[in-house]
Amino acid sequence: MIIERYVNELMTSNCYVVVDEVSKSCLVIDPGSVKSEREITYIKDKGLEPEYIIITHEHTDHNWGVNALREAFSGIRLVCSELCSKNIAIANKAYFLFYYDDPTYSYEVEPADIIIKNQIEQMDWHGHKIIFYFTPGHSFGSMCIKIDNLLFTGDTIMPFRPYFNGRDSNRDDWDASIILLKKLVHGDVTVYPGHGDSLSFHDWQMIPDYNM
Repeated sequence: MIIERYVNELMTSNCYVVVDEVSKSCLVIDPGSVKSEREITYIKDKGLEPEYIIITHEHTDHNWGVNALREAFSGIRLVCSELCSKNIAIANKAYFLFYYDDPTYSYEVEPADIIIKNQIEQMDWHGHKIIFYFTPGHSFGSMCIKIDNLLFTGDTIMPFRPYFNGRDSNRDDWDASIILLKKLVHGDVTVYPGHGDSLSFHDWQMIPDYNM
């Protein structure tokens, strides 16, 4: 697989385009730039078939570009947790009070095409196993996505101190999610976080804030 990373424009969150080189299919994880211009250009220039948008959670900096991708690629399908799907359908403007020029601006995203309903769920994608893990804590609708030995974690796992905004965050839920991941994720796994650079799952566990 090829992993192409883009830093989103709102809060320097990460978007990933994951490419299966054999089928020339791809999926987009956490598009957080309003027009998704770089992602769309990359997909078109490489002649890729975009099949899925997967969002790790409902915060603006991880889904602001969903609408642009849906407009550019009619067959692409959105995947997220059930609670995330409900929350993105509500007009979102909180982030723009701080990070955007127009405080009256808001947007909403149509509900997901594929909703992950179980705590651990999986699907096959061109010979790759995709596993979805519910990991509430940073937000109530958060989930992590494991594709083979790659773990896309949104803001559940980052290479620095975890963050809770006090509105839709719960430290106890996050602690339980981390315990779950440590039980289920084994071997040589690379973490692709929602912010910051990738790192090994082992190295992430050595960060003092995550010792439990």
